Amino acid sequence: MISDVFRDEQQDVFWIVGAGCNVRHATTLRPGAVYAGQLIPCLCDEQLKVPQPTPSGRQPNSRPITDKCPECARKATDSEFSEITWDF
Repeated sequence: MISDVFRDEQQDVFWIVGAGCNVRHATTLRPGAVYAGQLIPCLCDEQLKVPQPTPSGRQPNSRPITDKCPECARKATDSEFSEITWDF
C-alpha cells in the first residue's frame, strides 16, 4: 500500500500587523519573502503594507497585538489553514 504523504498538508497563513495597523491580518505570502513597504493581499481582500524589520536586540512593537481581523479569521478557519503569528 502506498501512503499519500501530501494528504494532510495544509497551506500556511501568516498573521501579521501591517504598518500603521492595530490588528493582525492574515496573508498566504511568507512575510520574510517580501520587502518592507510592499503592499500584499490579505485574506479579507485588503492590501497590507509590510512594516520595517525590528532592529536586532529589540522586541517588535507588534508582538503584544493579538486582535485579529474578523474576516481574515473566518476565511482562515473555513479554509483550515495552518496559522503562524509573524512579527517583524
